[in-house]
Amino acid sequence: MSTEYLSERVKGIFLSKIREVMEKTKRLKAKGLDIVDFSMGRTDFDTPYHIKEAAKKALDQGMVHYTTSVGTISLREAISLRMKQDYNLETNPSEIIVTTGSTEAIYIATQTMLNPGDEFLIPDPMYVYYEGWSFLGGAKSVNFPFDILINNPQALKQYITENTKLLILTSPHNPTGQVIKKDSLEIIADLAKENDFYVISDDVYYKILYDNLDYCNIALFEKMKERTMIIGSLSKTYSMDGWRVGYLIGPKEMIDQALKMHQHVENCPNTFVQEGAKIALTSSQSCVDKMVSEFDRRRRLMMSFFDELKIPYARPQGAFFIFPNISKYGMTSKEFCDFLLEEAKLAAVPGDAFGKYGEGYVRFAYTKSYENIEKGLNRIKKALDKLIL
Repeated sequence: MSTEYLSERVKGIFLSKIREVMEKTKRLKAKGLDIVDFSMGRTDFDTPYHIKEAAKKALDQGMVHYTTSVGTISLREAISLRMKQDYNLETNPSEIIVTTGSTEAIYIATQTMLNPGDEFLIPDPMYVYYEGWSFLGGAKSVNFPFDILINNPQALKQYITENTKLLILTSPHNPTGQVIKKDSLEIIADLAKENDFYVISDDVYYKILYDNLDYCNIALFEKMKERTMIIGSLSKTYSMDGWRVGYLIGPKEMIDQALKMHQHVENCPNTFVQEGAKIALTSSQSCVDKMVSEFDRRRRLMMSFFDELKIPYARPQGAFFIFPNISKYGMTSKEFCDFLLEEAKLAAVPGDAFGKYGEGYVRFAYTKSYENIEKGLNRIKKALDKLIL
């Protein structure tokens, strides 16, 4: 097909390198190869029984037709309840849109706010689609090292200009698993108010935390709720990634405008799925606690392995990723991952998939069983033993 028929928009965005690894891994597995897959950024647990039963019941009750574009009132009330219980953040259902996963939520938030000439501050390494959404909004992506937000948030000042419109925060962070502390968030909040820009808070991992860490959302700081768009998802927390349920929370005047974008993209979310989501949010959270406890056990196994090999990494405090620095092996991130796939039959994601500051690192997801993680780590060690440093 001639590219003359393609829009400049589609020519300016790119396929996900994470999905590239996943699809290659699937093809190898289909050929009968035993691949240990550390590339998958999703839980390996089944959706809890009571959530599935609620969706089944909704189907049996005939909840198979369109719902309101913003989502059912009962689900939006459930989201408000969860925000109150988890954040102590007061929200109104009128400030919420139920979306098809967090991906749509971020998309409609960025496309509602960004104009040509605007600048979008993006911590790097980053979730793979942030730059694409910036481009689709006609904005300029201003990438800066994610480490700034952890260790020196005042340094963010050097990236702020009169054109800065948005900053996106991901905490716990994909791919490093780090969490932005409250004192850092307070500095970032002050910068947002002083320089009049909005914040998108991508919170999809906020309930997957370790080391008794308290989570803080930037919307809780004085005068920040009115300039914060919160992104949520049930995919990770309740192992509902295939259900595609997310939400966008923001100031009502912004949500009213984002609804126009939402209608053009999705019209309305799935009806019976919302019943399962409501039950997930309003019933006991013990299923989440059990899952996080198991992820913590796997995390400690991963950390002890890289400690033993003296491969440095930032201690993951949330999510289910570890992001070690493999530069001592003299390979690029992609070369290292190709080496592991060839020699260890193990799939991982090269760090440059997450931006230029991810080069020299590799993302390993501990979303397989403890036994499979042990199996994969043994394979990595045997493969690395073949290298001469």
